[in-house]
Amino acid sequence: MSEQTANGHDGRRIGVYVCHCGGNISDYVDVEKVVDGIREASDGHRPVVFNLCDGDEVNGCPGISVVRHLDAVGLPYTGADEHFYDITTSKITMKTAFEVAGVPTSPWEEIPAGAKRVNGLFARVPGPVILKPAVSAGSLGIGCKNVVSTPKELHAQLKALRQGVHGWSLADGGLFVERFVTGPEYTTFIVGNARASHRAIVYPPVERVFNAKLPPTERFLSFDRLWEFYEDEAPVLGGGDLWQYAPAPAELKDRIMEVSWAAYEAVGGTGYGRVDLRMDEASGALYVLEVNAQCGLSEDENITSIGAVIRFAGTTYAAVVQAILEEAVRVAEEAVRLSA
Repeated sequence: MSEQTANGHDGRRIGVYVCHCGGNISDYVDVEKVVDGIREASDGHRPVVFNLCDGDEVNGCPGISVVRHLDAVGLPYTGADEHFYDITTSKITMKTAFEVAGVPTSPWEEIPAGAKRVNGLFARVPGPVILKPAVSAGSLGIGCKNVVSTPKELHAQLKALRQGVHGWSLADGGLFVERFVTGPEYTTFIVGNARASHRAIVYPPVERVFNAKLPPTERFLSFDRLWEFYEDEAPVLGGGDLWQYAPAPAELKDRIMEVSWAAYEAVGGTGYGRVDLRMDEASGALYVLEVNAQCGLSEDENITSIGAVIRFAGTTYAAVVQAILEEAVRVAEEAVRLSA
């Protein structure tokens, strides 16, 4: 944890405490102890915790437990509240929420726990499909072999995922398949509350333009190629980049932003979040892949797409951080007014 100060939207000074959880659970300090000590360390400031903890709890990485403790002690914080964090941790609950709200998402089906074979799946979800862990980050458990077109391929990859990846258990949170959407991929970044669209910031979307040398069914962020491990996959032919960023086409920008906001609303977005979408190149239909609550923040485009969003929006990382902090302060002040 580190402490900084910043100006709030009303010009008052705010004590900003940055809480970051990363690595293995054995590397962590006692998060609850740190949170409990913030009030004592915030003499003269209004404390706001810039919460960067984004774990899934499944593999021992703190996430929603930090949010719950911040709520319990009454400290304002940035990012997702408990509902937004919880509903987006599993892509199964998230996609269910999309369907309830009428948000377009690729046809999908949950794999029954422990199932070694799934009969008739390709009759229900047209192939090719991509097999995914419901709870995962950083493309862990996602590779080119996950895109399958036959029951034999599906069952082989299902077996591989159930064995775990790099010591991480990926099947415990559930597995599912969705129709692989062949076409361009877009990302939108939102700061604000889904219940207050009038003050939310929806940044213009960017396109992740994958290397044209790759087959269409390999144009996505596989774990090996994203992190350059190359255990099961080869680098892009000729050593080229896996992708480059570009602004989304002008004629699609408003449509992408509209669908992105609908997805953010469907999961009760708070604080900020990243929305990932793909467009079916044959039909032109947009499908939401996910809303990423507590998404990575950086101006470095090699670390997160938010850097590209910032660059093409013509803004700065500092301005984005300020907007996130101001939203956290507004939420805290509204809670005080409502409880008065």
